[in-house]
Amino acid sequence: MTKIVPAVLVNNKEDYISRLNVIRQLTNRFQLDVIDGEYVDNKTIQLEDISKLNEIKIDIHLMVKAPKTFVEKAISFNPNNIIIQFECGEDLTPHLERIKKSGLSAGVAINPETKLSKIKPLKHLVDHLLIMGYSAGFAGQKLDPIVFERLGEARELLPHAEIGLDGGVNEGNAKKILQAGFDVVNINTLIFGSEDPLSSYMKLLEYTL
Repeated sequence: MTKIVPAVLVNNKEDYISRLNVIRQLTNRFQLDVIDGEYVDNKTIQLEDISKLNEIKIDIHLMVKAPKTFVEKAISFNPNNIIIQFECGEDLTPHLERIKKSGLSAGVAINPETKLSKIKPLKHLVDHLLIMGYSAGFAGQKLDPIVFERLGEARELLPHAEIGLDGGVNEGNAKKILQAGFDVVNINTLIFGSEDPLSSYMKLLEYTL
């Protein structure tokens, strides 16, 4: 069954705490998006601004230009996953090796414009592949339908890995996405943009049954 994971992209601690309080009513796992202002012209709350969580699983998605420092900080949270954006401009091998050496799950996120074949050299290091529904960095963009083709390609390339989708889920396509066979679907706006996040989440859950 597909796991719905709330995605948090905020730029201040107050909004982070508010969304975390909502998440605690919904599920035991969420994704925190960390953007450094250099990977794209956007900046979110940083890891040094928040506290380590013990009662809820956190996936940390790093959309940053220089992953090394961020990876070290992320490791200190003992997260469920540390996911690095493939298009950061660096070889991810040492960063993924560092994550795995720490006993944690290592993930890679890939934008629609990047061919999946480019991560073949990393496949022995990838525990989680996050297929982006649109280019990473800003919430609320339109889903690229290539994600459905990519799911099958990803299963062949990484049969051992958890395969997730992040971005572009809306009321019109949520059912199709949640029944497509992804292990994880990260959802931001459709949950947190709702006047009743709990009802919205429960409706989404029905699509996974």
